[in-house]
Amino acid sequence: MTGFSADWLALREPFDVAARDRALALEFLARVPEHGRIVDLGAGAGSNIGYLNALAAGRRWRHVDDDPALLAVARARFAADPGIELRRLDLAAALEAALDDAAAVTCAALLDLVSAAWLAHLADALARRRLPLLAVLTYDGRMVWAPDDAADARVAAAFHRDMARDKGFGAALGPRAADHLADLLRARGASVTLRPSDWRIAAADAAMLDAMRDGIGAAAAASALPDEGDEIAGWRARRAAARPQGLVIGHLDLAAVWD
Repeated sequence: MTGFSADWLALREPFDVAARDRALALEFLARVPEHGRIVDLGAGAGSNIGYLNALAAGRRWRHVDDDPALLAVARARFAADPGIELRRLDLAAALEAALDDAAAVTCAALLDLVSAAWLAHLADALARRRLPLLAVLTYDGRMVWAPDDAADARVAAAFHRDMARDKGFGAALGPRAADHLADLLRARGASVTLRPSDWRIAAADAAMLDAMRDGIGAAAAASALPDEGDEIAGWRARRAAARPQGLVIGHLDLAAVWD
């Protein structure tokens, strides 16, 4: 899976950090053996490992991604840390290889990009190995603009249709992913916790607001139904003419452990 630029990941990183449930991350890390290897799936430029390693330094990590450009960014970021192994793998085909010798698994902003079938594969692999999981920053469908616009709901619906496109794993679950995986893991005997980790983007965050407006608008336009095109175009024009004063994007952090 590729397609996310290092610039976009750098722009979103401070919002990710502010949104995350720190207590849940600490609870997860406390369940991982001190010398066990933690595997970060779809690790991108390394933001998730960077955040968690700051909470519990000295852990052993495997950073797994299939994008050579992002792997290069991560390699530079972690050059001084011998405890972080980088591995290029296509997770759609090589999940089992990624989990080799793992003591725990993490991922960030991944679940909403993958299919129900891939999540079932992941749940089976975790259950078979009894691996704890921390999966954070999964978009859950909530999108609240301030001020609101009459077309917000229509734009969100089109954006969610666009999210369902195949990103290399089959049709993506999008906003349903965190709850779906929670159900799969509970059915396999895991104890699962879900907590909100919402982005709260303020008027002063101009670059992020512009990126969200442009990205959501373009995706909505790409998946617009025949009767939605004009409404979405009007929304994009109004949002471009007057930058929003704020935006909340709903996310969920999920932790699963085996008793």
